[in-house]
Amino acid sequence: MTSRDTHEPTVHSRGIATVFFCGAVIVLMFSVLTFGNATDWYEYVSGVVFVGLAATLTYRGVLALRTARDADASL
Repeated sequence: MTSRDTHEPTVHSRGIATVFFCGAVIVLMFSVLTFGNATDWYEYVSGVVFVGLAATLTYRGVLALRTARDADASL
């Protein structure tokens, strides 16, 4: 959920951070499989896209953890 004034989440939960981190691990496994079986250039591009997606999910997980930690500190 978001408030009208800001775009930051109002729900502070460590559960969503865990989901982001698990998604990042799964996507990283796909990238390892893609790189391991790559024979053409477009398969390498797919692997790079998977790594980028995993990095994005990890970043979102870190932000969720930091937001949850800051919310706990303010209580």
